[in-house]
Amino acid sequence: MVKTKEELEAKLDSIEGLEYEWLSDGSLRVVSEPVPAVRMIEQQHDHSIYQWAFHNSVIAAFIGWQDSRNDRKKSIRFGNNELMDENVLEAIAKYMDENKVAYQWEKGDFFALNNRLVMHSRNSYTGTRRVYAAMFGDAVGSNPNSPPERSARSISDPTTFGLWRLDDPEETVYNAIKNGYRRLDSACDYGNEEATGRGIRRAIEEGICARDDLFITTKLWNTYHDPQHVPLAMDKSLKDLGLDYVDEYLIHFPLSMEFVPFEDKYPPEWVNLDGNMVIVCNDINKTWQAMEALVHAGKAQNIGLCNFTSQHIRQVLSIAKIRPSTLQIESHPHHSQDKLIRLAHEQGMRVSVFSPMGATSYLSLDMATKDDVLFENEVIAGLAKRHNKSPAQIMLRWAIQRNTLPISKSSSAGRMQENRNLHDFYLSNDDMSKIGTLNKNRRYNDPGDFCEAAFGTFSPIYE
Repeated sequence: MVKTKEELEAKLDSIEGLEYEWLSDGSLRVVSEPVPAVRMIEQQHDHSIYQWAFHNSVIAAFIGWQDSRNDRKKSIRFGNNELMDENVLEAIAKYMDENKVAYQWEKGDFFALNNRLVMHSRNSYTGTRRVYAAMFGDAVGSNPNSPPERSARSISDPTTFGLWRLDDPEETVYNAIKNGYRRLDSACDYGNEEATGRGIRRAIEEGICARDDLFITTKLWNTYHDPQHVPLAMDKSLKDLGLDYVDEYLIHFPLSMEFVPFEDKYPPEWVNLDGNMVIVCNDINKTWQAMEALVHAGKAQNIGLCNFTSQHIRQVLSIAKIRPSTLQIESHPHHSQDKLIRLAHEQGMRVSVFSPMGATSYLSLDMATKDDVLFENEVIAGLAKRHNKSPAQIMLRWAIQRNTLPISKSSSAGRMQENRNLHDFYLSNDDMSKIGTLNKNRRYNDPGDFCEAAFGTFSPIYE
């Protein structure tokens, strides 16, 4: 929503192919119609849509006025002059009517209307008139206390390929890029950044993508939280990945551990050279300030947090000169984390979610049981059948419609494509609510559980 003439012009100028002119009476006339009948709707401010949608102007014309001179059912035609199926158009109009959102108007708001799409009748009109408008803006007024929206939050494709526990990292990364992924989620602790870098270079050298097409995330491990070690860890990841910069650098855990020299053990994992997990005192705010220096040095375009709780986030925000761009957390239907996601969004952060399909990745680690697997859950399976999609697609779509970026992985090219084919269906409010009822606050990746059993050190971070 815009509040000034200048803001309106900036909005219109950003639409490719749109032409307009100001009239002498101060009104604006659009002299082109650049928006096709079907287009991909991505993000509208804080709403994640990511769906191919019928443009509203077609429906507006279909449900317009009808009198002796105009038959609305015959007014909507394809380019070859064939009639569009009125049953399909009625179904779309009905769906729009049932899922409409009312905008809370404020004094001074503009409503830009393309007059070429409005039909007028000189005859009197009686009866109910349904009006639909393609609006860009939030359903409610913005919170004046919220931080400015960061441009980094706006992305064209929310699907992200995760690089944890890959059997053949180089080939898998190459194939992921070949099959359309442009967001890659890495970490030094995954132990495969050199192979990841080779896969990226191969894709770039073959012309599949350019470096600027990719959004690459990696993470600062727990043993490198001391400010003097932060730039060293960044340089090591950049060298292994073969990159001059990363698009995003996250603090992996709010858990500081004893430093392990790079030349002695890398990645250091959870234990030192003596095989012990040693937690040390560290001011995470000092770590964040060292992260900010990486942005100033041009080594990281954005910096953020991973596995942080609400209080950890507030602590960093209390001193941050560069606000966190992202919060990455575990989230799936068994662990929805609604409040934490809301907090992050209200603080202007993207939220990326690992393990969006729940327990599957943790079965082989004995961190989950078969009873935890969501693929055969009757709610998920029922929705998959109704939408003619896989259970994985249902859970990934659920994540997207919650305005989060799901991180998934597969070694299969077919499954990679399937996990990205999420934009031709939409989960209704009822569908979303049904999935929401599956939440039982079941966290699978919890250092407070696995560290003591595996390394002999009790280290809760979420309590």
